[in-house]
Amino acid sequence: MLRFLLGFVLAIFLFLVVGSVLLEEFPTIQPLWEEIKVQAATLYNMSIVRYGAIPTLLIIVALFVLIGSSKKM
Repeated sequence: MLRFLLGFVLAIFLFLVVGSVLLEEFPTIQPLWEEIKVQAATLYNMSIVRYGAIPTLLIIVALFVLIGSSKKM
């Protein structure tokens, strides 16, 4: 469990570092990034209204587990 949490935190850190480097190197993708954030927030808020807080968090965790456990070819 500790290994999973450490891997999860490191993955978030890597995502943030790569994202900040990409946004610095390619400033023209800034509007696209803003649009993605708006769409993600809208989807999250719709899920909160429809299912509630706990099921929404469980759905998000389940998606991360599915993506993380998929075998790469």
